[in-house]
Amino acid sequence: MKTGVIILGHGSKAPQALELLRKYGEMVKSQSSYDIVEIASLQFNQPDLPEAINQAAGAGADKIIVVPFFLYKGIHMQEDIPKVLSREKEKYEGLEIVLANHLGTDNRLVEIVIDRIEEVS
Repeated sequence: MKTGVIILGHGSKAPQALELLRKYGEMVKSQSSYDIVEIASLQFNQPDLPEAINQAAGAGADKIIVVPFFLYKGIHMQEDIPKVLSREKEKYEGLEIVLANHLGTDNRLVEIVIDRIEEVS
């Protein structure tokens, strides 16, 4: 079984946001065993989630894990993303598409927040 990963960001009109998402995708690919790592934006940027799923499926993924770069489980996590994934699952028979948990509360993120505070203290 070949597993692909999609790093899903919110998207932004600022071009730097897409570049940052690309960097995260590259870091996940270099620091993990996943050969297929795509990025996607929920809105404003391309590739969007359906296109990233198409790219991962075209690269031979049997399973796709969508990892949302969201801090909390808001409306995008509760409604918007599941709707998109439901539509995409209908298009790709035999392709497993799963949604990972949002980033949430995690001590590793707290360490980063403290680092940022200390940078300007």
